[in-house]
Amino acid sequence: MQDYDLDERDLRLLHALQIRPRAPWAALAPIVGADAGTLSRRWAALKDAGLAWVTSYPGLGTKYSGAIVEIDCAPASILRATEELAGDPEVLTIDQTAGGRDLVVTLLCATEAHLSHFLLERLCTVEGIRSTRTHRSIKLLTDAKQWRLRSLQGDEARLLERNLPEPASTGRGITADHEKHLAALLKADGRTSIAKISGVLDISPAKARNAVATVIADDRLALRLEVARSYTPWPVCVWYFMRVPATKVEVVARRLSGLEEVRIVTTTGGIYSIIMSVWLRRVEDMTVLERQLGERLPFAEIMDRSIVLRTPKHMGHRLDPSGKRMR
Repeated sequence: MQDYDLDERDLRLLHALQIRPRAPWAALAPIVGADAGTLSRRWAALKDAGLAWVTSYPGLGTKYSGAIVEIDCAPASILRATEELAGDPEVLTIDQTAGGRDLVVTLLCATEAHLSHFLLERLCTVEGIRSTRTHRSIKLLTDAKQWRLRSLQGDEARLLERNLPEPASTGRGITADHEKHLAALLKADGRTSIAKISGVLDISPAKARNAVATVIADDRLALRLEVARSYTPWPVCVWYFMRVPATKVEVVARRLSGLEEVRIVTTTGGIYSIIMSVWLRRVEDMTVLERQLGERLPFAEIMDRSIVLRTPKHMGHRLDPSGKRMR
């Protein structure tokens, strides 16, 4: 049961962190409308409650192989299969869904060989899985880090972007081992301080600061503000599976990316051309969205859809049944 409501100031703070996840509190204060100390305390409370967190994951500047897998389980085995899969590092996200599949699993593997091994040799060992359908990701058009809570006004968001430019690459790299440890630190807490990064990696603060700026600017690591979905004004998550003529795939995918509800749009190799994830205010809004899609993109056929019931794992982090991050 939900026991907390994010107020408007919380949502303004979180929207600001979506734009600049590592921004100093003093820089956010004039935009959000609270002093730096208040923002720091509020963020600590939200993070400790599991309501919001900043994490990192491999960006488009790295080489990786991804796929979305539909999984059908024996009814009594859904929870057991979920728990086993959640322990695998290749499993980025698990959604338990209502519809034509029991689970929608997002995989992120270091290489094509690792992906093939997981699909061909690992999945078949999970007790309770009856069947799987794999959709190899071809091109990720929309990443959820571009989705916004819409609590800041447009001019406020633009002012924040202008006052705090994106990090720039310094051209000064760090060793592969240092980058691996940095990725682990920022996955656990994307706002990890430069002082802590410097200490853990045993490098100077200046080198640590340059390393963070470079991996983000080069898109080797992507930072993202995450929020417990059921506590936001958009508690409903839906996966859409679409078929589009080959000549229209890129056009349709780009138009879908422009919709405010959209979190993920990826083209895939499989029976679907495009797979899309959206957040909605109400289940009834599915009808509105689908009508809009039918009117604007009549050649894009929605083959199926699934409403997310629970998300036990999201972007590598375990969540409780209400969607809050677990310690």
